[in-house]
Amino acid sequence: MDVTYRIARTEAERADVILLRDAVYVQDQGRLADTADTAATFDRFDGTAEYIVGYLDGAPVGTVKVVPDTPSGLPCDDTVDLASLRPGNRLVEFGHLMTLPELRHREIGMALMRQALVHAVRTHEATHIIGDFFVDDTGGLRSFYRDIGFVALGEPYTDERFQGAPLSLVAALDVAAAAQAARDDVQRGNRVLQYFFGDYDNYAPTDPKGAVYAHSTPAAG
Repeated sequence: MDVTYRIARTEAERADVILLRDAVYVQDQGRLADTADTAATFDRFDGTAEYIVGYLDGAPVGTVKVVPDTPSGLPCDDTVDLASLRPGNRLVEFGHLMTLPELRHREIGMALMRQALVHAVRTHEATHIIGDFFVDDTGGLRSFYRDIGFVALGEPYTDERFQGAPLSLVAALDVAAAAQAARDDVQRGNRVLQYFFGDYDNYAPTDPKGAVYAHSTPAAG
């Protein structure tokens, strides 16, 4: 599929995000009654957040929210304590990753997440990615996220914003550690890890002399 991805900058593109939210959270999953009353929850970080939207034949088919850390904090601050992770690091949180139900299992969601990762590293020089994910049947992180390198922060909790949803779990990804794991994994071939980090040196920030930054940071967890 020829899906294109871009940051929502216009009013029309922001409206596409709301259309997707209605299609997924309201119409398909029934986790929201409507999208009109989200200013105090989903949208309170929109002053600093960016939405990446995927388009197929000009129509929006998926989106992900990218929230860089600022003095206002991150959405997950309501759930976990990031005080030990912030010093010396640059955190970016991903949220509201969704695709239209009829196009699920077509890897659009994975492509959106990669777009968000590349943007967060290239634009915000993120050292750690934070995600708030629904748990698997065992109450832990889904294998997809573990394969990339996410490590749980805290315990599963009930996200009161969603009706009838599984428990949620906040997790962190050490970008430099994941990139090194991808280099070490070449022979074994972790497909997911390679998809996100196999070409890390091509999108990692560089110093003025052209050398790729090698962040030396503590592992998340």
